[in-house]
Amino acid sequence: MSSGARAAAAIARKDIVSQARKRFEVFSMFLFALISVLAFSFAVAGQVEADTASALVWVIIFLTGMFGFAPVFISEAETGTLRGLSVAPVPSWSVYIGKVVYGFVIMGIVEVFLIPICMAMLNFSFTADPTFVLFTFAIGTLDLAAVGAMASALTMPAESKSTVYPLVYFPTATSALILLVEITRILVSGPGLIPVALLLQFLVAHLLAMTSLSGAVFHFTLTG
Repeated sequence: MSSGARAAAAIARKDIVSQARKRFEVFSMFLFALISVLAFSFAVAGQVEADTASALVWVIIFLTGMFGFAPVFISEAETGTLRGLSVAPVPSWSVYIGKVVYGFVIMGIVEVFLIPICMAMLNFSFTADPTFVLFTFAIGTLDLAAVGAMASALTMPAESKSTVYPLVYFPTATSALILLVEITRILVSGPGLIPVALLLQFLVAHLLAMTSLSGAVFHFTLTG
């Protein structure tokens, strides 16, 4: 393992251990997601089609991610530890990747409990191979974490970070969200006109493109 990869793993481990001790952020994300599920289930009153259910699941995950990914770098800026990361003898991309892994793990923990609740409250189930389902949610969550970490880094200089963050996060995550909704619709309702394997390839390509772009943008943010 290279020094950059070791640094990324160390940063992710540090954040995960720190969050495990506090537990507040994960609980807050789960509570927010649960309230969103309840609100949507009451709104549709159990009368929801597969297309709508697949969209609602990712809207809830998207909103929960917006709530959880925002402080990924903002907390570093407020506590002053970002300065230490910027002068540390590690590549800037390792800092970014470490934060992405942290966001992915935190969001994944929430989704383990959230998805079954969504299936029960919104009255839907997956008809496709579980491997496709797990792969979709894993890549989708990683994609949103990559975008969320970049948005958090870009909003660090802003005075009103909580206001600016959604304005950066939403446009950059929309393309992935559209793909994820369509893939999940097929996984719920059955084969569509476009094979799910092809859409998954587009999703992986989007993840690689966003990670590369975000890593480059973060380099200038960290060293700027």
